[in-house]
Amino acid sequence: MVDAVVGRRYATAIYELADENKRVEDTHKELSLVMELFEEDTEFKTFITHPLVNRDDKKSFISKVFKDFNEDTLTILYYLVDKDRISDIRAIVSEYLKIYYEKNAILEAEAIFAVKPLEKQLEELRKKLEAKTNKTVRLTSKVDPSILGGMIVKLGDDIIDASIKSQLEAFRNGI
Repeated sequence: MVDAVVGRRYATAIYELADENKRVEDTHKELSLVMELFEEDTEFKTFITHPLVNRDDKKSFISKVFKDFNEDTLTILYYLVDKDRISDIRAIVSEYLKIYYEKNAILEAEAIFAVKPLEKQLEELRKKLEAKTNKTVRLTSKVDPSILGGMIVKLGDDIIDASIKSQLEAFRNGI
């Protein structure tokens, strides 16, 4: 909970800066790269969060590792180092993406199928979800044979369970 609050506060400020400079997508991409490196490279994470490493050394390191980044993104990273918030990069990037989706009427959806669906089926589902929500839907899919058939759709906080497994369980429970 605290991570989300901190992430939201920083993400809001970062989003406003990026929007002002017309760099919303680029900023997200660059921050996502930092987040991936932070999560995957333990040496990077240890160095950048170690309390005995001087902040100026951390900033110098960031400027070398991310030398191709825009100056605005580097400034953001330096600020996060100064405030000892670089370890919150995952929450910040997550909240940043939520803000972007809110402002651009985009909704993430995940469809789970028993077998791999055809692209045509995914496109039809995406269009139906967009018509239902009046938002642009970013649909991802995955396969879970345990649902036996049908599908489960996670749309924001809503779950639409049209799987055979859930229907069998409902029948078994007398519902």
